[in-house]
Amino acid sequence: MGISDKRVRFIQTDAAINPGNSGGPLLNDRGEVIGVNTAIRANAQGLGFAIPIETAQRIAEQLFATGEAQHLFLGIEMLDLTPQMREDLARTTRIELSLTEDHGVLIMGVQANSAAARSGLQVGDIIERIDGQPVATALDVQTAVERAQVGQRLAIEVLRNGESRVISVRPQAMSRQPGLG
Repeated sequence: MGISDKRVRFIQTDAAINPGNSGGPLLNDRGEVIGVNTAIRANAQGLGFAIPIETAQRIAEQLFATGEAQHLFLGIEMLDLTPQMREDLARTTRIELSLTEDHGVLIMGVQANSAAARSGLQVGDIIERIDGQPVATALDVQTAVERAQVGQRLAIEVLRNGESRVISVRPQAMSRQPGLG
């Protein structure tokens, strides 16, 4: 999509989304609205993207309730841990990691002064569960954080140096930067 610094999930569609008609509904074969048409890929003929309706509904509820949409984040850089990724990291990373697992979500970076940093999450931690629910991918973590409310504590179960521990984290709202909307 050309927005690699944004954490946005999209539904890929071949429905026609022409310049000027984004914002319309994306329907399934039963006529149910499943998304909000958002973007087209200029260099890929007929390839469009829509925001999932659950995301649009959540944001609409926030807008009605508070007048603004809050996008929560922990302040971590993460990746899906697989056996192949574990091997690649052992060969190429400059970070000293002693990984014994080959599944879960590996924390590769922690942003200074973030909710994650204040709570004690660390590079090398492997996220296994959030609020008791297993997570297998970074998308699972992102989804759990997006469902939370500002100030709500999330119990994040991590594996650190072979030892399981639960760390309580309060996601924070992503601050708006001037000129970024």
